[in-house]
Amino acid sequence: MNANINIVDKDQSQGKRLTPALYTLLEACLEMKTTNTKVLAAHLCRSPATIRTEFQRILTFMDVHCRYEALRTAEENGFIRRKRR
Repeated sequence: MNANINIVDKDQSQGKRLTPALYTLLEACLEMKTTNTKVLAAHLCRSPATIRTEFQRILTFMDVHCRYEALRTAEENGFIRRKRR
């Protein structure tokens, strides 16, 4: 069994959830097909420092080590879905 799923499920049962801003960031990554801080900051009208901080919160919440792993984990656990065109 995947350890990430247990951690996420445990956190959700304790009432911890990703904030709307963090969901928006993850969805923007999929939409823009990048995890580049500057590109995402411009797209979301946020500062690069804010984007870096939000990614750190996501990585900590999901107990993963990189942005791509966070995106994969978020998709696998139903936090975000790829939009089909």
